[in-house]
Amino acid sequence: MNHPFNIAVNQATLNDLQARLARTRWSDEIDSTDWKGGTSQTYLQQLCWYWQHESIVQLVRFALVGWLVASCAVGRPPVWPNQSGNYCEPAFQAIYNQKYTPLASLPTDTALTNHFSPHDILLANAAGILPLLQGMRQPKTNDMDARLARLSKLQQVQGRLLLASTEIASLAAELDCEGERADQLATYLDQKDQTRVRNLTLLSVFVGAVTTVASTLIQADRADKVAGISGGLLSAGLGGAAALSSHQAILFSHNRNLLADIWDQSEQSAIYSPFIWYVLNEKSFSNNGQHSIRYNIRQRWQAYTLAGSPLGKKVLYFGAGGLYQADDFHARANMLNQLQASIRSISQDLQGLLTRLTLEVR
Repeated sequence: MNHPFNIAVNQATLNDLQARLARTRWSDEIDSTDWKGGTSQTYLQQLCWYWQHESIVQLVRFALVGWLVASCAVGRPPVWPNQSGNYCEPAFQAIYNQKYTPLASLPTDTALTNHFSPHDILLANAAGILPLLQGMRQPKTNDMDARLARLSKLQQVQGRLLLASTEIASLAAELDCEGERADQLATYLDQKDQTRVRNLTLLSVFVGAVTTVASTLIQADRADKVAGISGGLLSAGLGGAAALSSHQAILFSHNRNLLADIWDQSEQSAIYSPFIWYVLNEKSFSNNGQHSIRYNIRQRWQAYTLAGSPLGKKVLYFGAGGLYQADDFHARANMLNQLQASIRSISQDLQGLLTRLTLEVR
């Protein structure tokens, strides 16, 4: 009958063996490249070192295995839900009344120019209410029908300006949602990279500690140098890997790209309402009056966000999407926030026009 056989050696015996190995006095080796003169002293020294420091060898093996496992873990591509959908996009396509399309040329009616500033007239044209304002500027009479007609036009003007205000709010909300979406994905990738850096840093510290202990305990000069150099290179490699970007990316699609029409300097836009698009392209609405708001936005992107970026990045940002890294998401969020601020500022112009109309009605 077979019985299990366990090798059991007393720890005191093992300690005595290690002590005697440490006290070994090595004689000069005979100059010979083969084993004709006896056992190779180099081989024998390495064998004795292994017997004496087997625990150190196991630690180094553990460090190497740990590094490989951690490298595989941090190198895995991120698992993230499909980003092809766009929950920020409006649920339905807005249909704009052609009645309120801005006029190609402004009227020279003194009834308007005497009561409204050029800026107000431009904004009224953007909202498509110039014909209504002209009707309201007819001489006032006590005729009831004329007064009702004037009141009806005023209600239409107020309704149209209210709709223009909702167009601004709707677009700003979509821009805000897109910016938050890009920031969320950027934060996700940043956290992944921080975890990778932390793991590699801990492994680098661990390997450095193991190398120091091994170099201290090893008495053989050659083995000491090999352990020190190997551990140093491994520790340096881990530290270098932690300093470099992981280049993790997420496939991100945006078929409805709010940045594209601004960058491409298109004449028409299928995304922006005629009111907002007119304001963005009319030079008089910018602070300096030399270039349009859209042109100024594009120049700021070019100077502060895209400076030094390769052509491929511009295709990524202003096309249908692609593989985004954390820095790409940060850049996209930055451009969306800049655009949102410019869109919201149109509300200031609307407020000025409404104030003027309120005074005119009195």
